[in-house]
Amino acid sequence: MAIPETSGSKVAAPLSTTPAAAGHTGGTFARMSKPRAARSVSADGDTGTAYWLMAPALALYAVFTLLPIAATFWLSFNSSAGFNTSASFVGFGNYAKAAHDPIVWKSLVHTFVWLAYHLVMAGGLGLLLALAVSRLRFTQVFFRTAFFLPHLVSLAVVGVIWANIYDPFFGLLNTALTLIGLGAFTQGWLSDPALVLFSVNVASSWQGFGLYMLLFIAGLQNIDRSLYDAAEVDGANAFQQLIYVTLPGLREVMTFVVSLAMINGLKGFATVFVMTNGGPFYQSELITTYIYRLAFQSQDHGLAAVLCILLSLLAIVITIVFNRWRARLSQ
Repeated sequence: MAIPETSGSKVAAPLSTTPAAAGHTGGTFARMSKPRAARSVSADGDTGTAYWLMAPALALYAVFTLLPIAATFWLSFNSSAGFNTSASFVGFGNYAKAAHDPIVWKSLVHTFVWLAYHLVMAGGLGLLLALAVSRLRFTQVFFRTAFFLPHLVSLAVVGVIWANIYDPFFGLLNTALTLIGLGAFTQGWLSDPALVLFSVNVASSWQGFGLYMLLFIAGLQNIDRSLYDAAEVDGANAFQQLIYVTLPGLREVMTFVVSLAMINGLKGFATVFVMTNGGPFYQSELITTYIYRLAFQSQDHGLAAVLCILLSLLAIVITIVFNRWRARLSQ
């Protein structure tokens, strides 16, 4: 008997479906689930392929980076008098020895001073030259090339060149001062304990400022010229444009240059080693040069390993502080 449909009401659909409908629905879900399974298998396959492709690089990284780091930690807890001698475990004896070594503290202070010198001289000179060269029209390429050329010279060669420039008797610097009537200012630039670290850093900064200059020039070219036009309309002079337009526009480049200069400053070795070998009286000794002296001259590998760890921790701390400072600037 058929159930009559009343006005304003409809017959409810049956709760159960026919086997055909159920089979049709199951097939639909089955077809929908197949691409997901295929995607999962494909992702697993891509991951496995990526690991196989990275395996050679990871192996090289482990052999040439992780293994030396582990060996350095192992050496720091052992006493070794040379490469062909057996090492004996001394625990934290090397760390205590480093803490009581006055040359370690002196070289640490010199490293911070060297870093500050490099930031100011190489980074500051690069910025000043970038501001000057970027205003040139016809000779900009020439000066950019000329100022960048010292960066192509190795630091060892730079050390030899500047050692001859600083020669107290026949060097270019003292000779020029004498010729222009400033002979009273001639100095033993590499023999005066108060001047030697500054003098050597000048040579190192001379080699590095060209790269920083090019980075600043690239940053200046990315500043919107309409900002300068708006500043001129508001009556800003050249100095005000530098403070309120140029320097804020170079913020990202400045943070990169500062980070690069800090890395190069912490790696200071070649110029000091070639020009003074840490002298006179350890007045130009850096952590890096003292590590070399301990490892290859004194054959004290345990203490040298401790200083390597100290230098690594110093770099990590400086990096963390710098990243936090950069994050605050970007806010």
